[in-house]
Amino acid sequence: MKDSQGKRTYSDESRERMREAALARYNANAEATHERVRAVMTTIQEEIAANEGIYPHNKGAVSLAEVARRAQIHPNTFHKDRYVELAGQVNDWLKTLKEGTVVGRMRVRKELGTRIQEWKQLYEELRETHRITETDLAHANELLKEAQHENEKLRRRVSELTKQKVSPLRAENK
Repeated sequence: MKDSQGKRTYSDESRERMREAALARYNANAEATHERVRAVMTTIQEEIAANEGIYPHNKGAVSLAEVARRAQIHPNTFHKDRYVELAGQVNDWLKTLKEGTVVGRMRVRKELGTRIQEWKQLYEELRETHRITETDLAHANELLKEAQHENEKLRRRVSELTKQKVSPLRAENK
């Protein structure tokens, strides 16, 4: 319907249906946001577990804003009445997460520095072991050459001795 000025007007019944449809969309969007945030929290935990306790994105910093970014929502969404409880759950999760893993830019940098030092030390130890093993192998090869040379000498000598005619001193009785 249109009024006298040409503007569209709606009946009370139509307005009620539109209001219900809008509220249903609002609720569906809110539920989808809740599900995305929970899925992001699970994904972050899996990524941390797969990377030896370090969050691999955002230079290791996990925060409410990072969860919002990963869930593709604005960080201010958590401050709306409908999402305050969800924000509380995320904050509680972040506290427990920060207690058990390496989270935060400075802690990750420090942890990575420590890990690099440990790998360098392991590398140096393996390198030294390799050097010792190579030296032992060279020594063993020289001993083998000496033994083969001596063996060849003895074979030649046995060969020379067996070329001579040897006759038994006593005849064998049959």
